[in-house]
Amino acid sequence: MQARRSSMTLLALCFAFGCSAQAADQTATADKAAEPAVDVAAVDQAIDAANAKFVEAIKAGDAASAAANYDAEAIVMLPNVPAMTGAAAISEGLKQFLAEASVKEMAFADNQVIPAGDLAIETGSGQWTLQPPKGAATTDKFKYVTVWKRQADGSWKILRDINNSDLPLPGSK
Repeated sequence: MQARRSSMTLLALCFAFGCSAQAADQTATADKAAEPAVDVAAVDQAIDAANAKFVEAIKAGDAASAAANYDAEAIVMLPNVPAMTGAAAISEGLKQFLAEASVKEMAFADNQVIPAGDLAIETGSGQWTLQPPKGAATTDKFKYVTVWKRQADGSWKILRDINNSDLPLPGSK
């Protein structure tokens, strides 16, 4: 009798758990269906347009306009310098960078944008030519990961930005 009660209890628990799991699955499916579909092409197009404005500003030596592409809470992690956190630090960091070298050419390639709600992850590569005040220009290839955040007005601004060079370390080859 004890074994039969245990079996019945186990069966009741399994049934209850199965029903709860099924209900949870149905709720999750309903929640997903309620989320609006993301227009991947529109997000990609908006980010490409923002990147084009950024390149224009950088090539023009306009640190303020370049910095305007970043969210107020952005963090930028460039090679060979400490991370810049927040609008003021990013603006100042870009100003210092552009004082050390002008950007003659800059282009992004092979970028992929993965939208997820109000965030989008962009990965890609690029190339730029930097001209210091004295000396020869340097052309560098780089890769990057950028996290974008949709703003209240529907525009996209950079929330996290990191890139690094494909060139070997000086003196390593």
